[in-house]
Amino acid sequence: MNDKICYTSNELLEIFKEQHRLSGQFDFMVDGTFVLTKYTLIREWREVQDLLPWKELSKFLNQEFRIDVPIKIWDTIFNPDDKKTLGDLCDFLSTLAEKEIVKPIKILGSECLTFSVFQTLKRNLKIKGVDVVSLKPSTRIEDFLAINDNFSPLLEEVTLTGVKVFDKFDVKVERERCLDHLLDRIFPNWKYESTITTGDIETFRDLVNKIVQNKKLGTDIVKI
Repeated sequence: MNDKICYTSNELLEIFKEQHRLSGQFDFMVDGTFVLTKYTLIREWREVQDLLPWKELSKFLNQEFRIDVPIKIWDTIFNPDDKKTLGDLCDFLSTLAEKEIVKPIKILGSECLTFSVFQTLKRNLKIKGVDVVSLKPSTRIEDFLAINDNFSPLLEEVTLTGVKVFDKFDVKVERERCLDHLLDRIFPNWKYESTITTGDIETFRDLVNKIVQNKKLGTDIVKI
């Protein structure tokens, strides 16, 4: 059984910054040049990251962080959105949102952290509705992400570790307009095909090893 501890406000800020960095690499609606800080207004955050309206966003955060905050409380956290900041949100979440401290599992008399991390990731993906029956350490990340419903849950769970995992995350999307029906000429229907590049992380084994390295978000050394 893994231990749990509340995130700090700064850890949560780094998670939101990492989610913004990653989404900016594949979503043209996201302003990847904008630098998020604890002083960033909620309105600014939602605009630069093309986020949902606050009511839908609150439901998403409940699901993402596995908490159950009533909509009336979220209203006070998000509004007025030209006064409340990302720092206010992080301070609030730090009182409720918990991260898992993954413990090694004994296998053949030896403790194995990588297996424990993989099993925890697999369990959390399943909780989010992902089909993990055939998920193995050798499963290719690109193949896994090719299933649309797997995209968001994986990025959520990876960033929630608070660890820097993906140095590169590039999604190139090709669109083909489908004109199978008359209405498609008025309201175009698009078929999407994507190519996903994740740098040196090719499989879940690579991903888990990167998590185990435990390079905390926000600890990059800036060279001047």
